[in-house]
Amino acid sequence: MEIKACPNCGSRKIFQGRMGDGVLTGYTSKDVCRNCGFQGMPIIFDSEVEYKNFLKSKSLGKLNNKVKEKKLEIKQIKHDRPLGVTILAFIMIFEAIFTVFLYYFLGVVYTNAWLWIYYITVFVISAIILPYGILKGKSWAWTIGGILFALSIPIGLIFLYYLTRPHVKAYFGKS
Repeated sequence: MEIKACPNCGSRKIFQGRMGDGVLTGYTSKDVCRNCGFQGMPIIFDSEVEYKNFLKSKSLGKLNNKVKEKKLEIKQIKHDRPLGVTILAFIMIFEAIFTVFLYYFLGVVYTNAWLWIYYITVFVISAIILPYGILKGKSWAWTIGGILFALSIPIGLIFLYYLTRPHVKAYFGKS
């Protein structure tokens, strides 16, 4: 006894496609599952036992997929960005721009070309890359920001203290 089943849902309701299914009858041998709408070749089983084993494996696969989806949902819980993180990012951008203009107008940059390259690099990191990571809640931004704030005593210690608050750590995924 030959059993035709849908490879997608396992249903036995496999028929030749019709125009309503988007298949031109008579021009193709495309089969359509009436249960899920799958179009293509069905799986053919030689016995009822093989068919039931296929259905069991399908149900176990769906169960495993549901478990995996739940795990992903738990991992992907993203906390809302605290207002202080947004303020911190804008302070960092303002501070970097202010520092570059201060050194430019004081003439420090004119003394050495390497200083100019150094300040532009620091500007790009502290005014663009790091605030972007902080606003997006990236783990690396929390780490680099913490190191930079620890090195910039005394005002940086206030920012470092804020980064270690539980709700901020949770936003960065550092619980």
